[in-house]
Amino acid sequence: MNVRTERHQPDYVLFIAVLMLTGIGVLTVYSASMVYDIHQGLAPDHFAIRQLAAAILGLAAMGACTFIPYHFWYQHAPKIMIAALGLLLVVMVPGIGHRSLGATRWIGTSSVHVQPSEIALMALVLYLSYLLTRKLPVLRDLRRTFRPAIIMVGVTILLVFIEPDMGTALCIFLTAMVIQFAAGVPGKPLGLTMGTAAVVGFLGARMAEYRSSRLVAFFHPFQHPKSSGYQLIQGLTAIANGGLTGRGFASSISATGYLPEAYTDFIFAVFTEEWGWLGDLGLLAIFAVVIWRGFHIARYARDRFGSLLAIGLTASIIVQALINLGAVTWLLPVTGIPLPFISYGGTDLVMNLAAMGILLSISRETELELPEEDTLADIISVDEIRATRQVASERSRRTQGRAPVARLSSLRTSPFRKAERREREPSSFHQADRHISLSWRASREVAATKRRDDRSRKPGGPFRRDKR
Repeated sequence: MNVRTERHQPDYVLFIAVLMLTGIGVLTVYSASMVYDIHQGLAPDHFAIRQLAAAILGLAAMGACTFIPYHFWYQHAPKIMIAALGLLLVVMVPGIGHRSLGATRWIGTSSVHVQPSEIALMALVLYLSYLLTRKLPVLRDLRRTFRPAIIMVGVTILLVFIEPDMGTALCIFLTAMVIQFAAGVPGKPLGLTMGTAAVVGFLGARMAEYRSSRLVAFFHPFQHPKSSGYQLIQGLTAIANGGLTGRGFASSISATGYLPEAYTDFIFAVFTEEWGWLGDLGLLAIFAVVIWRGFHIARYARDRFGSLLAIGLTASIIVQALINLGAVTWLLPVTGIPLPFISYGGTDLVMNLAAMGILLSISRETELELPEEDTLADIISVDEIRATRQVASERSRRTQGRAPVARLSSLRTSPFRKAERREREPSSFHQADRHISLSWRASREVAATKRRDDRSRKPGGPFRRDKR
């Protein structure tokens, strides 16, 4: 097939959905943090202004990434990954890493700081997409493909786990598994890796006291209503108080000091209390649009790198959202993962918006496949051949034994002139004969082409092993 690549406008459906989520996030942060700001002696819109500044910076990054060709990231993915690992190491340096809530996860001053683990998540998506594209010819060779990928994933998770930040480490691991599965890595090593990681993660959670208390709060929250189960109980109370239509904007009772981390980890509970379950359906519908457009872009990406990159970026949003919503609704233990685009957090918002910019960049390029004109199987179908033969046979039968008057003169001419005229003005039978002279070969080629097309189209765009 001939391939023609065209550059067009980005995916505006995805763009509008991301803008809506960002706007909802800024407003919800203002509503959830207003009372807390006043209690801390700050302006009522302190955290909302900071979130708005991060949103403006993130939208600028999204615009820049939209118009940067996405193959730029293929060329620089290893360098970006090394830089991200360097930032994770810098966090551990005393005096540089900023400590808050018992964890050292940030770099910078008390007013402006960056969370390197969020950068590492996006850097790992870029690197795995690069590696699994570059190693396509040896994808089944686990030593040359799976081993370097899992080593890089393991080093990144280890550095994030030491901070400690188990929630982000879980997001990194699950996103990496999705990318490798989409790339076609055999399922057996992926299954063994996930099983080993589950055992190690459970043991790690049991070793640390605060992680163990979170597990206890998850299984028995109402047995510890004033300690480890307090946050979860208040979150469930806020969701129940919201009802069908909610209390209205900035009318949450839980955000007045009852619900800890109301504007970060448990912001979905505040949103539900203010806008009700109908508001939740609207918010989840917008997230569904983002996910749908992300996988749509992955399916119709121009090449393997674009497909894997789109899958990885979309999977990172899905994983973060599912872990956060699962924790708030008592389906998963509380891990401290923010809700993408909604929760307060500058680094998380900027990186997610930049990821959406890369998705928009991939959406600006599409692949059009045109049939080759010199391939017999592409221009002649078996049905057309049979129809032409039938028409020619009927015409020959009707004129058999009756020479038309117009042709009497041609029949009396010499054989040489008759052959020349036949070549210049072939009859319908001769036209059909020219088309069907290779009918057996054409039918075989048509059948083979259909079989190849069926095999290549069934898996879908990003899961194709070889894509030209």
